[in-house]
Amino acid sequence: MPSNQLREERKREVLLPQAAGFAGIPALAEKFLPSKLMQELYRRVQLSADGFDLENLLAAMRVDLRVEAADAARIPASGPVVVVANHPFGLLDGAALAVLLMRVRPDVKVVTNFPLEDVPEFTQHCIAMDASASEGNSNSWKIGEANAWLREGGMLAIFPAGEVSHWQLPQAQISDPGWSDTAMQLIRETGASALPVYFCGRNSMGFHLFGMVHPKLRASFLLQEFLQQEGRKVEVRVGSVIPVDAVVGITDNREATEYLRWRTYLLARRKRAEISSSIAAWPLAVRWKLSEKVQQPVAAAEPRELLAAELEQLGAERRLAEYGDLAVYLVKANEAPRMLRELGRAREVTFRAAGEGTGKPRDLDRFDRYYWQLLLWNKTKQELVGGYRAGNTAEILAERRVRGLYTSTLFRYDGQLFEKIGPALELGRSFVRPEYQRQYAPLLLLWKGIARLLAVHPETPMLFGTVSISNDYSKASREMIFRFFEARMQNDELAGLIEPRRPFRPAWLRPWDCRVMCHALRDLEELSEPITDVEADGKGLPILLRQYAKIGGKLLGFNVDRKFSNVLDGLVMVDLRQTGTAVLERFMGREAAAGFRRHHGMQP
Repeated sequence: MPSNQLREERKREVLLPQAAGFAGIPALAEKFLPSKLMQELYRRVQLSADGFDLENLLAAMRVDLRVEAADAARIPASGPVVVVANHPFGLLDGAALAVLLMRVRPDVKVVTNFPLEDVPEFTQHCIAMDASASEGNSNSWKIGEANAWLREGGMLAIFPAGEVSHWQLPQAQISDPGWSDTAMQLIRETGASALPVYFCGRNSMGFHLFGMVHPKLRASFLLQEFLQQEGRKVEVRVGSVIPVDAVVGITDNREATEYLRWRTYLLARRKRAEISSSIAAWPLAVRWKLSEKVQQPVAAAEPRELLAAELEQLGAERRLAEYGDLAVYLVKANEAPRMLRELGRAREVTFRAAGEGTGKPRDLDRFDRYYWQLLLWNKTKQELVGGYRAGNTAEILAERRVRGLYTSTLFRYDGQLFEKIGPALELGRSFVRPEYQRQYAPLLLLWKGIARLLAVHPETPMLFGTVSISNDYSKASREMIFRFFEARMQNDELAGLIEPRRPFRPAWLRPWDCRVMCHALRDLEELSEPITDVEADGKGLPILLRQYAKIGGKLLGFNVDRKFSNVLDGLVMVDLRQTGTAVLERFMGREAAAGFRRHHGMQP
């Protein structure tokens, strides 16, 4: 049948039921069900060079299935997996999802809402059952079939809404209706992991409005709507695999299902990092002019040979750690003035690259004059690679009181805090230059330098400082991090002794989302997965936050730093006396850890 004739046929099949009035719509929709057109499409694909398969079907319909390589790589190549997805387009969702999954593995079945006898090749990839219903009905044996498929190690894709997304009241928006517990039931019974998949976009408004008035009409027009998807671009996003123990730990099926739904719809939030300040809504040309005026050019680099000469003048005891071409030195500002200027320049370059920075030629402040600086130096290239700033609270509080601490510019401290924690080392302003950030050695060597400093000064068992959640992270990710730690610090005694100067104001996650997220996510590794899902570049938690967590760090509060591009800072506190022996030895080295424990009267 010529394509223009086929289009006219489709128009008649849509218009005839509409013209008859609402009372006769279900009967007429059944009478004019476009099975003839489906059969025509089926024959056309069947006669193609490679015969009928779902990949050829999408090609014949000119459906452009768009999936990033990183998303496709998240699909497990083996093992039992329940794929859960939203359902915006109808039959096209099932066909596209089957094609996507079968590009990775052959053992895929999709749960459909009704049998597709007109296209027998569909049936080999489908299990027809009402996904919105539970086991206590005619679905029972079909659920058994799905159960057996997963127990054999297969992959099962299911649309838990059980019907296509449509206009929802009272929300006044198009979305899936409530998800059924069928997927969660199968996960519990088979030990399958879960994989969230999100289809971007939605069906035609007319389809959704008719579906709202006559639910039976939605089923009658599924094939018609499928045939109208010719030429559609379908973007699909795949989330991280959710291990079975991460969801079965939520004992209530309803809550567990809502968690799966939340992880699926979270993928809709994936986009490039937002500009967090209020100028984000301004026209691009205005923003560019403003940034040009505010951000001054970065200072010129200091001469390499003069920087090297300043480090050579330091005593051997100031070289805290060394590995290959890299070494960590401990200096004060008055000992190496050129190096301090280069430090400020390198900081500004690094932080600007992460969407932060002061906007000045160098990132230096009044605290740099008296804090210790741990400098990571490349001996061969004679260049500064990274740095950390450290201050002994016993010394600083005695000379300058609380305002002498950098973190006091971000948080108000109750006087009891430092009485309770005793001598501590405030750490901050850490950075590694962008060209070295793909390597683990630079940051690890800086931490070895800190460990060496603690070994020399075991009287400071507490570490604290801020970890920045940069503007490279989306608003959704920053809020997830905030909510995760907020739920865990509510009963912490020390958290009650600090107050952020500019509190973070979360706005995206609903209170219920927060509860289910915090209930389901048990540790930082599990928190990192939804963050990876929502970030366009696939990054997880900040590395420094992971590093503090490894030695027992806990967050006590969050503050938005107005002077530093509105970056979100989390205040971390670590009591190394509470750190496990094995972890402490990995951090400090066996001999230094033993000396630290002896100093504090702890068991070896």
